[in-house]
Amino acid sequence: MPGSILVLECVNSVPGALSLLYVMSRGFSLVLLPPPGKAAPSVPLPRFCHHRLTVQSQLVDGADIVLNRPETFLQYTRSEEPVLPLDPAHATGKIFLRTSGSIGTPKLAMYTHGQLLANALNAVERLHLSEADHISLPVPLCHMFGLGAGFLPGFSVGASLGFVEGANILRYLEHERYFRPTVAFMTPALCSMFLRQQSAPEHYRHVVLAGDKLKPESFDAAEARFRRAVLLYGTTEMGVIAASDAESHEGPRSVTVGPPLPGIELKLEQPSDAGAAPEVVAGAIVCRHPHGFEGYVDNDGGPWTGEPPFHEGWYRTRDWGRLHAGGLLEVLGRQDHSVNRDGRLVLLAEVERALEGITDVAQAITLLGAENLRGRHILALCTPREGRSLDSAQVRAACASLLPPYATPDEVRILPSFPLLPNGKIDRRTLMVQFTGTPPPPASEKKENQT
Repeated sequence: MPGSILVLECVNSVPGALSLLYVMSRGFSLVLLPPPGKAAPSVPLPRFCHHRLTVQSQLVDGADIVLNRPETFLQYTRSEEPVLPLDPAHATGKIFLRTSGSIGTPKLAMYTHGQLLANALNAVERLHLSEADHISLPVPLCHMFGLGAGFLPGFSVGASLGFVEGANILRYLEHERYFRPTVAFMTPALCSMFLRQQSAPEHYRHVVLAGDKLKPESFDAAEARFRRAVLLYGTTEMGVIAASDAESHEGPRSVTVGPPLPGIELKLEQPSDAGAAPEVVAGAIVCRHPHGFEGYVDNDGGPWTGEPPFHEGWYRTRDWGRLHAGGLLEVLGRQDHSVNRDGRLVLLAEVERALEGITDVAQAITLLGAENLRGRHILALCTPREGRSLDSAQVRAACASLLPPYATPDEVRILPSFPLLPNGKIDRRTLMVQFTGTPPPPASEKKENQT
């Protein structure tokens, strides 16, 4: 395979981890993708790739996997389509990570193997990982959170690693009983499944949470069960940008993700219409990382022709944030997830936070619709807490006491649940198409984040 690029569909298992390590140790360039399944069907090979390796799921009935016999867990296919010429610089030592696509078309972010490893090592000290740890990984290895925050840092310090494929509450509880994790990496959605459990295993030191927002009350419950909750913020393109210290008790830990990691510069750029909304003390998060990605490539392996990812060396994350005392970062939501109404800047993440403070509301998502006299139409989608019911008119009425008139949703709808992406994030793109009939702007205008 020298000079060619491999697609590795990596399942969350020991065979998947070993396959990934082997391919990287040989210096091959690879595109890392999720394994095919109901939640993520197999995608066509990028047009610059020659080969596909698919790691066999251990959950398939009749699977007889033997670790020293790769043929029992690896399926190989070769591209039947003509492979496009490739930039020689991409032929060896590169890894391409697919952005999540939660609100836009996924792209391929390119790292060198060395950059990716250095990026992962940068998180070890802040997360206080050591060879004595038992690190549980129910999050996908094919996404930067599982790969660059959990797997590679844990492997680098010689920790014991426990992989949970197709994580659900029963599967994880069984894993928890025999593996006895000291550290777990989870999305808030997965973590919330365990917060109703009465038992609080003593073997945990902390749980690391990223991928979506976590309610402050859920933060307290997470700390009660896992001893300590560490909030992490990062992107596919930059890896871990900031994380709260696993052993520090300073600052508003339930709402901030801590200071940036060593060597990472971070600043906030004020919005152009900040003068219309002086009460919003927020800015667009931009950062500079010594071990960030090199850039995007398109599906043909050519240079990215969309918006340049860097401006004078700074990467725009497309998220709003606030800085607290001591440089602690609070992530408010996506920069493109805001709107000007009645001459005021409305951060939709703040609207969602207010909605989730209403009794019996479990989760809330806000979507933008057509223009009206006040600005864009705001549609709020809410799910009820388990065993409870919601009335859309009552939810909207409750907003009046929590939000200013210009930020109050024009419409509220109740859903039993939200669709999720394979990485555990809410699939906003599907919701946008379903309820507004309009997909998000093209990928050239979007970048994906981990929190």
